[in-house]
Amino acid sequence: MKLENPQQAAPATRAPAVPVHPSYRPDIDGLRAVAVLSVVLFHAFPGKLPGGFVGVDIFFVISGYLIGTILLANLRRGTLDFADFYARRVLRIFPALGLVLAATLAFGWFGLFADEYKQLGKHVLGGAGYISNVFLWNEVGYFDTSAETKPLLHLWSLAIEEQFYIVWPLVLLVAARLRVSLLKTILAVLAVSFLVNIGGVHRWPTATFYSPASRVWELLVGGAIAWFGVYRVSLFGGVMREGRVVARAGFSSAGSRNRLAWTGFALLALALLLVRREQSFPGNWALLPVLGAALLIIAGPLAWVNRVLLSNRLMVGIGLISYPLYLWHWPLLSYARIVEGDIPERPLKLVLLGASVMLAWATWRFVERPLRYSSSRRRVRVGGLVAAVCALGGLGAFIYQSDGLPQRSAVVDTALQQKDLVLVEDVENAKACKARFGFDSFYRYCLMDDVKREPTVALIGDSHAYHIVAGQMKYWHSRGENLVKFGTRVPFIGLPGTGDEYQLATPGMLELALNTPSIKTVILSTALSLHQGADEKARLLPALRETLRQFTAKGKRVIYVADTPKLEWEPRTCIGRGAVPTSKTRVDCAIPRSAYAAQLAANADVMSVLKEFPSVLVFDPSAAFCDDRKCHVKQDDIVIYRDTHHLSYRGDLLVGEEFARWAADKLR
Repeated sequence: MKLENPQQAAPATRAPAVPVHPSYRPDIDGLRAVAVLSVVLFHAFPGKLPGGFVGVDIFFVISGYLIGTILLANLRRGTLDFADFYARRVLRIFPALGLVLAATLAFGWFGLFADEYKQLGKHVLGGAGYISNVFLWNEVGYFDTSAETKPLLHLWSLAIEEQFYIVWPLVLLVAARLRVSLLKTILAVLAVSFLVNIGGVHRWPTATFYSPASRVWELLVGGAIAWFGVYRVSLFGGVMREGRVVARAGFSSAGSRNRLAWTGFALLALALLLVRREQSFPGNWALLPVLGAALLIIAGPLAWVNRVLLSNRLMVGIGLISYPLYLWHWPLLSYARIVEGDIPERPLKLVLLGASVMLAWATWRFVERPLRYSSSRRRVRVGGLVAAVCALGGLGAFIYQSDGLPQRSAVVDTALQQKDLVLVEDVENAKACKARFGFDSFYRYCLMDDVKREPTVALIGDSHAYHIVAGQMKYWHSRGENLVKFGTRVPFIGLPGTGDEYQLATPGMLELALNTPSIKTVILSTALSLHQGADEKARLLPALRETLRQFTAKGKRVIYVADTPKLEWEPRTCIGRGAVPTSKTRVDCAIPRSAYAAQLAANADVMSVLKEFPSVLVFDPSAAFCDDRKCHVKQDDIVIYRDTHHLSYRGDLLVGEEFARWAADKLR
């Protein structure tokens, strides 16, 4: 995160025409260190510091305070120069950002498969254009890749800050011109943003997490503190006046300052220990780190916590490199996760953290400082940095549009091995199918072989139906049938709705399959292996029984598709990554048949329900890739899994071929 670090503050004798910058507070660098160490430790060892991700919220408050002080002080003195303000932002942010973007792309050239490199190109564009949060927001979904495999995921917070700083100076300027109280403006926007946060965190959790509308209140808490400092209102023990920290009435005594600081310290500790990523965040939980950081800033540099704990040389040193450390640590950890195909081992994590610190220091010492404080013409430096970052964004867009450049020599030998991992989506067919049945939902709900004919076969289910649809459609088409695929969550009658759009669509789709006379065959496929809890089974088994009862009573032929083997490791570790070494490449890309047998045993109660209906046929897709000893994850050098429990497109076709062999006997 990029925060102004006024190391070289202007002397108090500057002429009024010169922009004002706050005097240096080492304790704020120490608070930065707390923030970045929290995030880094959380990313490396989430179980050790479960709330470490709130370090981002601490950064927001610090940023709002420092940048708010600059804006308000210059606005008050009539020296607010937009060109100067944004030039300083470029010199502060772009050197390290450009270097990390370039390094991430360079490593990806040698180590990422085409679909991975394509996504990286998109994220480089988002990072260069400060719209990472928008891209990530739109990517969230069931088939989204895991967060740990997105090397530039952490740039979402940078995007929110810079989006805020593009708009906020203009808001302050307009308020000043209209003679509207700046404090009231700050508090009003803060209140609205906080209400958006509270109102949306449960209903739209992804949007609330990534949207600046629900995050700027955190920056404005720091901005409100800045207002009291700039206008010298008695709020805290140390107030900046003419570049010096002075004592005023209010919290001016040592006891008051210390109580504020210890309270803030305690709130941060509670946030780090109590907040969990499974909780709805930010919401009310964000008050802990935000208020904690705010109280530490308010307490001032003379409070014991700030003076002793935050202002010591180690914490200040980490604070000075906090921005490049934040930028470097996540790509290193993420690439390790991608290459290893699993959570990296502890020794490797420690090496990567050490490398992050060294890269951060080198970036600060040899890139940031020279470009930021060089005596050469600033306009040239700013223009060069803007051009470089824009060029990186353009390169990212080119990589994305070129489908990840699959012809790269570093990965061309393995391109054929992994090109079929992705799911194939026929968007136009899905739209036509949706229109055919009048669905308002998005297109994965519906796929159809021939939308102009009446359906005769219905494949109903969740993603475990979707990952066999191509093979099923091929088989039934060869038989002159017309298959329609209805996408639901769990395709059972009578389950209570979960509120998501998949489950809300389930009753209507089941009713369609049940009451459409032309549909003679119904295929049910769902990931019951992922529903192992006793409470879940208590809901699912009666619903399965009722579903089978109603469909068989209607005279439908019902086929239940058993679950595919679930892996405990990432299937891409079966493929070498060219020049990038890994300790996890699996030569024998398979799981023991006994492991799959154990998974089936966990669903014995499901099979018992199925046996209550003799007319219901059970198809076991594992016959396509399991023998007596092993279940293989690779066929003819092609990985047949997309992830740990979804088949790839090649796997889908293999299951379709096995279904054809099975049907030749069972469906005569």
